[in-house]
This record gives sequence, C-alpha cells and structure tokens, in this order.
Amino acid sequence: MTASWKKGLGTVASIGMIGALLAGCGTNGTTGNASTGGNASATSGKPVVGGSITLDMSQAVPDLDPAIAFDTTSAEVDYAVYEQLVTYDKGTYNIVGDLAQSWDVSPDGKTYTFHLRKGVKFSNGDPLKASDFVFELERLLDKNLQPKPSPGSQFFMDITGAQAYYNGQAKTISGVSTPDDYTLVIHLDKPEQFFLKILAMPFLSAVDPTYVKQVGNAAMDTTNAMGTGPFELQTNNQNQVVLVKNPHYWKKDSNGTQLPYLDKVTINVNNNGQLAAMHWEQGQTAFMSPWLEGGDGIPSSQYPTIMNSPKYKNLVMKQDMNAVFYYGLNTAPTIDGKANPLSNVNVRKAIEYGFDDSQIVKLNNGAVKGLNQPLPDSMEGYVKNLAPSAQYSYNVAKAKQLLAKAGYANGFTMDLWNENTEGAQKQDQAFQAMMKQIGITVNLHEVTWKDFLSKSMSGTAQAFGSGWNQDYPDASDFLNTLFNSNQIPQNNMDNYSNPQVDQWLNQAEYSTNQQQRDQLYGKVINQVMSDAVWVPLYQNVGYYCVQPWVHGFYTSPVMYDPFATIWVDPGH
Repeated sequence: MTASWKKGLGTVASIGMIGALLAGCGTNGTTGNASTGGNASATSGKPVVGGSITLDMSQAVPDLDPAIAFDTTSAEVDYAVYEQLVTYDKGTYNIVGDLAQSWDVSPDGKTYTFHLRKGVKFSNGDPLKASDFVFELERLLDKNLQPKPSPGSQFFMDITGAQAYYNGQAKTISGVSTPDDYTLVIHLDKPEQFFLKILAMPFLSAVDPTYVKQVGNAAMDTTNAMGTGPFELQTNNQNQVVLVKNPHYWKKDSNGTQLPYLDKVTINVNNNGQLAAMHWEQGQTAFMSPWLEGGDGIPSSQYPTIMNSPKYKNLVMKQDMNAVFYYGLNTAPTIDGKANPLSNVNVRKAIEYGFDDSQIVKLNNGAVKGLNQPLPDSMEGYVKNLAPSAQYSYNVAKAKQLLAKAGYANGFTMDLWNENTEGAQKQDQAFQAMMKQIGITVNLHEVTWKDFLSKSMSGTAQAFGSGWNQDYPDASDFLNTLFNSNQIPQNNMDNYSNPQVDQWLNQAEYSTNQQQRDQLYGKVINQVMSDAVWVPLYQNVGYYCVQPWVHGFYTSPVMYDPFATIWVDPGH
C-alpha cells in the first residue's frame, strides 16, 4: 500500500515526513471495528512492575518539542513524555480528563474552565501550574519561535486574543487567564464543538517554563524533553530513542500501583521493514504498530507471511484508522496555461465509472477497506446511504458515453502525479490500465515526496494520488479542510470551489448541534461525490503484532501505543 498521507497544514509520509497529526474525540464509546487476536492483549493476573521492552521504528524522531511536533513518529514518543489537559478513555473516542481533573463549559459554548489535578510534577520534580499551559500557548502562537514556529497555531486561532498575539499586536493572550495555580480559563470567539479534541492533541502539552528557558528551544526539539508523562527521555538520536520511567508520575492503576509498569523502553531506528518483521517474529521486539512501522503496521513484504501463519495471525490486533486515500481530480479550467478536460464534470464522472476499486484492494493484499466517500466509515458524519448521483460502479460503457457527451469521444491525455514508492507505482499502473480501457491515456509522474508536495500543493497537478489522516476525529478536519474554497490550493489541491458547499461547511464548523452538523456534512459529501472531485481508493486499517508475553496493550482509533499500561511476563 502507499505509505503517504496528507494531514492538517502539512503532510505525513508514513511515519517519517513532517506533517499534521492527530488529536481527537467524538461521541462513540466503542472502538468501532477494532478487534483483538488471541491473547495478544491479555491481562491475566496482576501486572508485573519492572522490566523493559525493545522496539523497531522506521524513522528517527523529527521533533521532540510538542509545540512543533506534527508527525506520527514524534507523537509516538511525545505522548509517552508529555500530557495534555484532556485525553481519550481507553480504546474509545470518549474525552476524559488528563491533567485537568474536571472542566466546565459556559452555556454559550465559548468559555472553558479547567480544574487541574493537584500534586502533579514534571519528571524533574517541578510542580505543575496552570500558568505552564499559558506559557506553552504563547509558544504555539509565537510566529517567530526558534528554531521554527509551531505548525499547530492554526488550531488555536479562535481563542480570544490569539490572532492579535500571533500578529504581534498584543503582549498577552486576552482570552486566557489563571485565577489560581490550579485553574485555567480559556475563552473562544466562537463556539467549537471540537475544541476538546484540539486540546487532546500534543500541541498544548504541559511544559516546564523554567526548564525550557534553561535548555533552549533548539534542545527541546532535538535532545531534551521535560514533561509530566509516564516516561522521561534518556536518549534521542538518529539511531535510537530510550525512555525510562518517570519517578514522579502521578497516575496509578485500579490497584493503587504507580504507572508505568515498565522501567525502560528502547526504540531502535530501523528503516528495513523486512528486518523489523524478522526481529518481531524472532521475539526480539515487543510489538509492531502503524505508529512504529508506518503504513498499516505490518511491513508489506511480510504481510502475507504473518496473516497466513497459524503461529502469528492470532497475535495480530486490528483497528480501523481514520485515514483515507484517493486520487484527486483538479477542477481548474486551465493548468499551466492549457485547457483542462477534468474541469468538465462529465469527464470526472467518466473516470469514476472507469475505475475498479476492487483491484486496488487486491493490490493491497486485502489489508485495506473499500471507500466510496471522503470520510472513513469509522468517523461520525459518514453517510451510509449516498444519494444515487453520488454513487459509482465499474461501468466501462457508461464511462465512454460520458466522455462522448463531454466532447472527448476519442479520449485525451492526462497527467497523474504521485510519490515514487513501490506501492504507489503499482496502484498508478493499475489506474493507468483502467483509464486506457475507456480511452484516456495517463502519463505517470512519480517523483520524490518533497517534489510531489510542491506540485500538488501548488494546485497545478492535473490528477494526483494522496490521502488524509485525521488531525482530530471530526468531520470538519476532513471536509472543511479538503473542500472549502478558502483552502485552495494548499489543502484543497483539486481547486474545487462550490459556493453552496462553502456555505454548508462554514455553517457546520461552528454549529453546536451535532445532528445539524451531521446533516450539513452529509450534504457536503453527497455534493462533492456528485461533482466527482475525488476517486476514493480505500480507507486504512491498522495491524498491531503483539507478543504473547506483552500485556496491557490495547488499540485506539485516536491514540498512540499505550506505553504506560504495558507490562511483560517475568523473564522478558
């Protein structure tokens, strides 16, 4: 499968390239289609304190600083070291308190008052204060932050005074206050149904101002870290990350035992997927996951071996991921000064009817799920029954009829841009062959990830292969970001502009009525698919290979690997 997807303001290539990341919440209290295999996550007996685990990770950590980290590799480590005001209950979409023991929301949905836990300390022993979050928010909104500004500032601009602070017109953020050391008040200009989901992202983590000022921002992003999380950083370099137990961690399990159970986690950087799979098969590593290995979590070369092996398949846990992949069709009238046939909706519909999505699922060894719209079926707002005009089936004759209607009875030539990975090349070649059947010649341009981003995000790629992984699990993060005309061309790379769609998106963005939001987003999805802006490819499924001697492991639709609750059998 292709390993890249676009998120937020930036892009993530598997778990390496810098890009946007998760967060989230929702209203479900289940893990959707998550399932466990065998005793992979069994927690039989009382947890054992102590021990260590070793893991492989395909890329080195780009950013340790939670204000800057915006990629999956960094988040895997940051969530073990830092904590936020709120987080998610085990394996669910339900928001629960983390460093905030409780919170109140004003009737108009604009003011949040957080009551912090008392007695929480950073791993160096410094006490947590409400002002620490203000300090971090000021770092987030400092457009001159060195060595680079936060890519997460966009998520906090609805806080009163945030824009003025960001623009350098104010020395403080007027919408944030701390009545005492354990109370944090945040006031918004507009109500946001998803604001708590944003707070569960790594950006507004608790950081120790004294420590940050002591070591400097550059060290915070590369070699030093100081959080309130279950682990503290011992080592971070291009070859290895080492985490050790935070002796001051505040959280205990239901038996009163202080977490985490493990003393140490060693993560070796290894970009050889086949070797990483061999290490796990030989018992050298504790588990493989999408956050460590990228893609679907199992290196593609070893997927058939592991999933068809009686020895290994019962050690695999599966979790639907809120990530979608697609071919984008540029709707601009002209591209590079030339008329663009894809600006004709009948041409785009012809491409939809000429596409056989079952072939793409087969190319991915059946490891992915089919997709017929811009939202994964695990996301609230997913439309179970699309309007007839928004549905397409594989129909070569219908595709040819639509091309003739559009004035292209003899076909035409189009350009498709994608990254130069083995998975992308296989999919592009299959698409190329499908289009040939209906009379369209597809020229493939498979380039480096950097060059692909430069081309597609400039809005000049006629067609392109891309994907989207949630910043936070809310339909707005997909639909408003990818189809609102105000996102052209950086995120809305299709140059899609529909005033009615914009109106629905803008209304839903700040509505506090979830039913109304779902209805509006349903209209958006039906219209976008009726306009044939995307050819949906598939939605991602995450596979977690967990050793039988590893306990306390669970999957989540929104969170990363649960280092705090993992324990191992004695001897391991």
